[in-house]
Amino acid sequence: MRRSLHGAWSMGRELQQSQERDLSERELEIIALVAEGLTNQEIAGTLTISKRTVDNHVSNIFTKTGAKNRVALLNWAMDHGKICRDGFNCCALDQPADA
Repeated sequence: MRRSLHGAWSMGRELQQSQERDLSERELEIIALVAEGLTNQEIAGTLTISKRTVDNHVSNIFTKTGAKNRVALLNWAMDHGKICRDGFNCCALDQPADA
């Protein structure tokens, strides 16, 4: 029983890591804008794309990360080093060479 539970966990973890790698640059950009508190309409204006395109990106991001809402998405993004806030969790992000 323990072996199968461990196996299921391992497979789930591999799937999570695979999906994490599948986030596009645009999706990462949208996550950053969500973290700034922008609505989908505001993100669309900022990126000069349609709101429907943003809606699709956000839906895909939720699927890839397993997040069910924006708060869960931001928690996921913080936990995985995709965003930082006021210096918190920034060590997980790539640092510039001169830092």
